Amino acid sequence: MKHLVIVIFLITSLYSHEANCTDMFGLIYNKNLSDIETAKYIKYYIDDLGCNANAGINLPNLTMKASLLEFAYSANKPKSIDKLLEKGAVPNAWLAGSIGLDFLLFFEENGVKLEGQSLSPELLEFIKTKKYKEFKEEKFKLIKKLLEHGQDPKGYILLHKVLTLVNDEEDLDNLLKNRTQKELVQ
Repeated sequence: MKHLVIVIFLITSLYSHEANCTDMFGLIYNKNLSDIETAKYIKYYIDDLGCNANAGINLPNLTMKASLLEFAYSANKPKSIDKLLEKGAVPNAWLAGSIGLDFLLFFEENGVKLEGQSLSPELLEFIKTKKYKEFKEEKFKLIKKLLEHGQDPKGYILLHKVLTLVNDEEDLDNLLKNRTQKELVQ
């Protein structure tokens, strides 16, 4: 009987732990929590409850597993991203793809069409604007951080194609090349 009680306790503890850890996904998207509060909860879940910073959930009809990093990126919570990276989360190619899609959406939301192969005068002017430069700088700081935490530079195929369309791929090439050169030196 004593062994049965111990087994039941262990099974319920494991189930409870699993349920608690998946709560991190909901916390990240909770609009009532600031980014700083979310980062504190992430620290608690990982340090105190033993949850994995690389936890993922299967998305229906997709062959991917969405990670906590991707959720934090989608929720625009940079402090939470930093906390996850600090706790050992490893960025994947899906996150790099999301960043590439954000560039596409950014151009679209700002009335810049990326149709065809020729550069429009509007596009050439737009990539000189403060708005674009600030957006690009913010994303590139994140990319640099993700590369420093083990992201494969090859994951930025979509972003490279988008930036090539707007004739602005040189900075990305340099960023990815510097990452590759650092790997070769080590």
